[in-house]
Amino acid sequence: MIIGLIIRNFKVYKKINYIPLSKGSNFNGLIGMNGIGKSSVLEALDCFFNQKPWILNIETKNLDESWVMPVIALKKSDFDLEDQKELAEKVTSYVLSDDEVKNAVENKNYAEHIKSLRDNIPSHLKEDYYILPICLDGNYNVSFGIFNIQHFKQSVFLDAQEDEERQRFQYKQLYDRIVSLLTYVYVPKDIEAERFVSFENRDLQHLIGKELTDIVSKSLSKEAIGRISSELKSFVDNLSSSLDGYKFKARSSYQPNLKPYKIYDLIIEEFFSLRALFKEMNAKDIPLVQLSSGEKQQAIIQLITRLVTKYRDSNKGLIVAVDEPESSLHVSLCYEQFEKLYEVSQCCSQILYTSHWYGFIPTLTSGSILNISCVSGTYDFNIFNADNYREEIKFADREQKGKLPIDVMVKSSNDLVQSILSSIIRDDCYNWLLCEGSSDKIYLSAYLKEEIAHKRLRIIPVCKASEIKKMYEHLSIAIEELKDSVKGKVYMLTDTDAQLLEYETKEGLEKRIICRRIVNEGDITRLVKITANPKSPKTDIEDALNGRLFHQVLVTFKPTNEELSFLDEQEREETSSYSALDLRPREYEKMDQFFSKEKGKNKVLFANEYVKKMQAGKYKIPEWIDEIKRFFNA
Repeated sequence: MIIGLIIRNFKVYKKINYIPLSKGSNFNGLIGMNGIGKSSVLEALDCFFNQKPWILNIETKNLDESWVMPVIALKKSDFDLEDQKELAEKVTSYVLSDDEVKNAVENKNYAEHIKSLRDNIPSHLKEDYYILPICLDGNYNVSFGIFNIQHFKQSVFLDAQEDEERQRFQYKQLYDRIVSLLTYVYVPKDIEAERFVSFENRDLQHLIGKELTDIVSKSLSKEAIGRISSELKSFVDNLSSSLDGYKFKARSSYQPNLKPYKIYDLIIEEFFSLRALFKEMNAKDIPLVQLSSGEKQQAIIQLITRLVTKYRDSNKGLIVAVDEPESSLHVSLCYEQFEKLYEVSQCCSQILYTSHWYGFIPTLTSGSILNISCVSGTYDFNIFNADNYREEIKFADREQKGKLPIDVMVKSSNDLVQSILSSIIRDDCYNWLLCEGSSDKIYLSAYLKEEIAHKRLRIIPVCKASEIKKMYEHLSIAIEELKDSVKGKVYMLTDTDAQLLEYETKEGLEKRIICRRIVNEGDITRLVKITANPKSPKTDIEDALNGRLFHQVLVTFKPTNEELSFLDEQEREETSSYSALDLRPREYEKMDQFFSKEKGKNKVLFANEYVKKMQAGKYKIPEWIDEIKRFFNA
């Protein structure tokens, strides 16, 4: 994956900028104002991997003063660098080193940029990955970029006294090996859809994962073409010998044979020039050229999704970049585009995308969001984990004293509300379940998998109860006005917190939108209205699961978490997990400490293990889950 990009004098970017792209996940978005440089990042990578036409910054005259340097992370066990392994190890060691280089006169900004690079390398990639910054300039020559200093060259090359030409040659070999292992497919916003879906298009062939010439060559081998060429030459020679004073010959002294690759290309061109992509609509096949811009965008994303998830033999090393996948689409269809891209990201090396539609942000349980801003020619790049971006943005805003665009949070909520509303009034409507945390979604997705598959249910964690309240207020007003048009349903589920957030809900709308709070009452977990009793005890979703299964999974975490040392291994009943464990107040505090570790990551780890064990065995489904099922199946 590409975890960052150092860029100089390319398109909108002047001088040197370090742009973080990933915090270690493979679903990475870029947001920001129009013209801020989001697409420039994807285009720069296209130049690096595919040597597309270079775009100089308008104030730059020389191509060798412009370069792009992706910071590439390759898992050592997945990618064989062959003869370049030793050099890759040395480069990685240098990049991860804490050494500071003083008096780096060759590059005065070196210290600043190497610090940015090192600070943004995800910690979990430092052990098992090569971290490789490789630079390509505007003349498509491999260079050292910010590492054009003696300290770097003396550290990574076997013979530090070698001349620079030899060192560049070695670094180019590393570049060539990396490019041979990775495939970068870029879909610009203004791409001609008909050209992209053409089988002659190399990008499409990269997505297919097969060279079409390989298919042709199985039936028409090089040897067969050689025989055809030989027989044709014999025919021409015989014909020439029968002519009186005339003969056929090549226009040069070289007498060429048929070239296999040219024959293959002619066959492919002839076969596919007669075929195009059509959309099936109302028992008719509509050619792509007759579709709207938005429908063409849908077709491209659908094709990418199916090729990558269903057709390709291997997606290792595949990086797909899409510029504004929501372009020209009605808001009700935007979410579906990002859902498909997220599906693609689960089975390839990386998805990169730009967007002006922020409704997808609250829906993500993994991924990163880069916000790009520019004030007086100085760029700011702020990258956040998508699963808790609200907290990260607020924290970063306090640190930077209000410089961050907090409207990202507002716009993401408004975009999502608008998308949900638009999707529930469609004939092919969606249903939605909004919950608080990422771990909530993991449990609910496992228990409601049938509804997800057959009721078009989408489950979204929106961080906290106050956000659910805000979204309920917006949606309920709109649903009340559009009551007769609403076909889908929305369920909003919150915890019972110690500081309970209460608000009124509208009973007359509960066939379409319902808001419930989960709370334990004795051995039973109930779903109650927000203002109803009981209002205690504090109840998270972890308190309302199958008690026997919950305890079994919890025991597996005990050896590596001293907070759980109080836990015995006696089998529990299949009541609520809160009731089955029957903890004393001090033990409950210890449990909270366990789930709060690593900024709550233990919650997600535990949820994944719970679901894995649940799917492998037979455990009673909590009754409150059945109540939610009945709502969507009524």
